[in-house]
Amino acid sequence: MRKLSDKIFICFSAKDRYDIAQPIVYHLKNYGIDVWYDRYEMVMGDNRLKKNIEEGAGTSKYAIIILSSNTITSLCAREEIQILKSRYFKGEVTIFPVLYELKPLDIPPIFNWISKLIFKEADRSTGTLEICNHIACKITCDMLKNCKCKNIYEIIQSNLLLPMSVRHLFESYIKIDNSNLNSKITLLYAIYIIITESNDSALRQLCKVPCQIFDRLFTENLLNLSIDYRELWLLENSVCILVECYYGSCMEFKI
Repeated sequence: MRKLSDKIFICFSAKDRYDIAQPIVYHLKNYGIDVWYDRYEMVMGDNRLKKNIEEGAGTSKYAIIILSSNTITSLCAREEIQILKSRYFKGEVTIFPVLYELKPLDIPPIFNWISKLIFKEADRSTGTLEICNHIACKITCDMLKNCKCKNIYEIIQSNLLLPMSVRHLFESYIKIDNSNLNSKITLLYAIYIIITESNDSALRQLCKVPCQIFDRLFTENLLNLSIDYRELWLLENSVCILVECYYGSCMEFKI
């Protein structure tokens, strides 16, 4: 069986590259998530079948399908979708469907299997950050499967040798009302700073995704940008991964 790639494959029509594909790649890379994107992986002279189909759509653990009127008429995109469909029904890949300027009722019958998945709709006015937050939540949830403590309550009840300051901050965190998002995010960031204060480059590389998620989302909080529960969930997942990485026994986090 072929080894799965840790990168997220992104399937799209070239006509949608700048409107939606590239913005999604931008946000995911800011979260430290590696993306199999043709502009990064292929150069002139490469065999498209080998690179895009076999190495990209054929091995990625996750895949984003941007379904639009352009995708529907793109022979290359349809070929990639067929590979991903086959792998999806074998349980080999997680699919993140994005309907770009396409209504669910307008999905052709050949792609009806995609409409049965949880999908996000987007157009030129919506932006792509919310889409990427959903994707990052799924990825961090999968990373948590390697952790003994799957949530903050389990961390508090565990016998992990946490610094007393971290344990106190966690105990304060669970007392804060869920509607007070900014306070909760501030406490999570304080925990993140304490956990990573050793600045161990090897550990930071091991925990690249949760560290970059914290750096990115806290910057948004400082800029007073709107924060929602999805982003709080993402930070909670990330801090649990960091606790396991720095104080637990798991030494490998693959997305």
